[in-house]
Amino acid sequence: MIRVCYYRGCGVIYGEKEPLSDKRETHGLCPKHLKASLKEIRAEMKKLMAMPGKLSVLLVEDSTPFRRLFKETLHERFPSIDIHEAVNGEEAMREIETLRPNLAFLDIRLPGENGLKLAQKIKTRYPDIVVIILTGYDLPEYRQASSQHADYFFSKDSSTADNIFTLVESIFPARV
Repeated sequence: MIRVCYYRGCGVIYGEKEPLSDKRETHGLCPKHLKASLKEIRAEMKKLMAMPGKLSVLLVEDSTPFRRLFKETLHERFPSIDIHEAVNGEEAMREIETLRPNLAFLDIRLPGENGLKLAQKIKTRYPDIVVIILTGYDLPEYRQASSQHADYFFSKDSSTADNIFTLVESIFPARV
């Protein structure tokens, strides 16, 4: 398996390479950028820790079964957080303007406006909201585009619930 660093377009190949017959590619952080990423996460944690109130999450996903499952899974792990849902960009912006969530999970493919444009709109208007792209389309061009406006990128296919839980806990340690 070939590993490619996705940190702000780095693209460096790192880690162990298995036999040539294994042409799969995964994305992560090379050792150089792992430290930088952890520093950014800690800085973001400090900023978010100062925010009063309960943690609020917006899940923007057009697949009802996935949205329900993800919401239930998050709520089981973090029962104290408020989880709100939207199925498209227009509905998501209404929810954001009303609720001002701390965290937004966005799918890339949405009816109407795509998640990448939605991430740009959210970060432009509300830069303190942490935006995580959570998509089934794990393509390098999507990772690159998401690095412009989203804070994090996760593939539905290669990320586990524990990876996402760990990220949420690292960003909001005292609030989940």
